[in-house]
Amino acid sequence: MNANELIQHFSDHQVTSKIINMPANTVEEWHAHPWHQVLFPISGLLQSTIEGKSIIVPHNGMLFIPANTIHKSVSVTKTQFLAVYLNPKSRVNYGDEPKSCLVTPFLKELIVLLVEQGLDNHTKQMTTNLLKVLRDQIAIAENYEIPLLIPNDRRLMAIFVELNQQPDLALTLAEWAVKVGASPRTLTRLCAKEFNQSFAMWRQNIRLVLSLQLLEKSMSIQNIALDLGYQSDSAYIYAFKGLFAQTPSQYRKR
Repeated sequence: MNANELIQHFSDHQVTSKIINMPANTVEEWHAHPWHQVLFPISGLLQSTIEGKSIIVPHNGMLFIPANTIHKSVSVTKTQFLAVYLNPKSRVNYGDEPKSCLVTPFLKELIVLLVEQGLDNHTKQMTTNLLKVLRDQIAIAENYEIPLLIPNDRRLMAIFVELNQQPDLALTLAEWAVKVGASPRTLTRLCAKEFNQSFAMWRQNIRLVLSLQLLEKSMSIQNIALDLGYQSDSAYIYAFKGLFAQTPSQYRKR
């Protein structure tokens, strides 16, 4: 059943959830839920848009969406995410502000506890207590802002799809322009308009965000760098630190 049917079925509960699988580039069009929602990618990447603001949500981040807030999501890669729905009529006040934040190990385990153990095993008060902890953890969690990747323009989208599949492509701006039927000046202008950055920076951000998934595997930093098209692991580490304010090894440990 879809999310709103699930919410209606468990209308007397404080929380319910479901796992959702989305192939790469799947669009979940504009919609809303009568309950608050927590989007927690288990694998992959989502780009969600809420009230005119778009946010990248990686597998170690989460997004809180207040009840009745219209939103839209696109899977950057093949993505599996846990959707947790929180009853706004419960005794827990979650607030009405969207938030994208880092998922700490404790917050992850709390979400898993709420979902996997089954709330029927807890008394109503015990569930309320757990949900209050969840609310507080979201409130104090570190904001997680990652540059946007998915463009609206069809020519930039054609480039994005190819880089998503093969991030080590070393085409120049001029070569991309010929490939998608636009001038280099047009591509530069579109990147500035959509992302407020240069074409080179947008392309690099695609590679760096895609590398978040590779860091979950047992690949060496050097092999990840080469797979992304960097000439050396030091170049990749430098770029990664510039975007995420930490090295790939530090990210992997966290």
